[in-house]
Amino acid sequence: MKFSIMSLDFKRLPLVQCFELAREYGFDGLEIFGCRSHLYPGDFSNELRKQILSYQEKYQIEVPMYTPNVLNLPLCICSPNEKERQDGVEFYKKAVDIASQINAKRLLVVADHPGYTTPRRQIWAYLVESMKEICTYAHGKDVQVTIEPLTPMESPVITTVDDCVELIEDVNDDVLYAMMDIVPPVVVQEPFSKYFNMLSDRLNYIHISNTDGKTDAHTRLDEGVLPLIDVIEIFKRHNFSGFVTAELYSENYRDPELILANTARIIKDIRKKLDL
Repeated sequence: MKFSIMSLDFKRLPLVQCFELAREYGFDGLEIFGCRSHLYPGDFSNELRKQILSYQEKYQIEVPMYTPNVLNLPLCICSPNEKERQDGVEFYKKAVDIASQINAKRLLVVADHPGYTTPRRQIWAYLVESMKEICTYAHGKDVQVTIEPLTPMESPVITTVDDCVELIEDVNDDVLYAMMDIVPPVVVQEPFSKYFNMLSDRLNYIHISNTDGKTDAHTRLDEGVLPLIDVIEIFKRHNFSGFVTAELYSENYRDPELILANTARIIKDIRKKLDL
């Protein structure tokens, strides 16, 4: 099991400083968020590619995931609006190319809220069609297209592990995987172990935080309803060997390094107690 942080939580800092902090605080990786200050797809260039590869080499930090920013933008891959849907697909295709060029082995994809006026069966058909196109484009690029369930208040389309399994079956492409953010299972009252049991080796990534159990809040690891050491014990029992990434976007951006120091201390203590 490896541990990493997400650059979203440090979006007011330069990307190079995120790599530096990840190394200083003992993390294995940095998930890069597609904000303008870090890696917005429209700003990608060969120069930026070289910079990111040099940061990985200098600080010995992997980039396990590239996460373009798509929520609440006109880029929904399951939208009933054909133009919005196709723009979302093209956006993700560009993100596939970026992930491939910066040695990020995974691309995070979400199904944003499609609105309230179209039946779910039709929304699902749109999603499957879009995902097939994105996955086909990813062939040969060494990138795992990774769907992330959201909380029902963010989007009602992919919220459970059953949704993930159904999507993987319907798309039927070997490059499609699923990840677990531990907040949605708490909100929908779904056991963490169900992800491991139902997805098996198609579960390739995990986001951790704490939570109030009612909203989509991602709080610091020691503030919420979850006993994090026991959560990670479950990961260990199921022999999860991939990346576990802290995502704490609900926290105050006033002092991101303070939040990071807190996260690093808690994870270090958990790793010691669980012999990880």
